[in-house]
Amino acid sequence: MFQNKMSKKINFIHDLQLIVAAGLKGIGTISEEELKAKPNPSKWSKIEILGHLVDSAYNNHQRFLRGQSQDNLVFNGYNQDEWVKINNYQNRDKSLLLSFWVSVNVHLVNSLQDFDEKLFEKKHQNHNFHEICMNTIDQASLASLDYLLWDYNFHMEHHLSQIIDGYTRLLEPYDAKLAKNN
Repeated sequence: MFQNKMSKKINFIHDLQLIVAAGLKGIGTISEEELKAKPNPSKWSKIEILGHLVDSAYNNHQRFLRGQSQDNLVFNGYNQDEWVKINNYQNRDKSLLLSFWVSVNVHLVNSLQDFDEKLFEKKHQNHNFHEICMNTIDQASLASLDYLLWDYNFHMEHHLSQIIDGYTRLLEPYDAKLAKNN
């Protein structure tokens, strides 16, 4: 049984590695002009979406670290639009920003590999995944760090499909996954 739990953690980490590799390859082929083109003044450009993924990586990394040492999974949110604006991602260099995104995710992978498996799958009643996750979990439901990692990966693929034309998603929406397993 422990091996199955280990496989789940390893699979989520492996998914993250595959997603980052696909993102690096795909974004690397997009011109700076295309990345900085705004669909309209109120929408993020592709480079701003990439910047948002950097912010997401930093925020989720600290959530995973805190989640190991606290008795709940309640984490701070952040104002995504404000952070994109304050970080001025629209005027950032593509290669530098792409390098930041890859680096922070490699760092996250290295941290996750050393996580205690029991803490990774420990169920918590007290969480705010109904507020911070892309695929929200009802506040009355149990939540775990492994779900947070799945949601992080899913969120990343959502945005990579906005950046990279023809991006092929690795992950299915969570409900579809559950339906297949039942």
